[in-house]
Amino acid sequence: MLLLERIRRILGKPLPIIDGYRCPTHNYAVGGAADSQHMYGTAADLPAGLVDMTQARNAGAVGIGRSHGFAVHVDVRRGAHVEWVY
Repeated sequence: MLLLERIRRILGKPLPIIDGYRCPTHNYAVGGAADSQHMYGTAADLPAGLVDMTQARNAGAVGIGRSHGFAVHVDVRRGAHVEWVY
């Protein structure tokens, strides 16, 4: 929640969320990673074009994934900063 609030402040407007917590059954059904941060409640997907990877990184996102025109994934996983395109 703190990460999402920081992103909302950077943007200066409401922050729509496409996806947040997923139970393992739903995560599997949508093709999520086997160890998805969504299943731990530490990830959210935001609409594409709303926040860029630099803004997400500056807000404190540790994991940042950008899809081709659908969403930006942000998470606060433990460990090293990672970025990917999916």
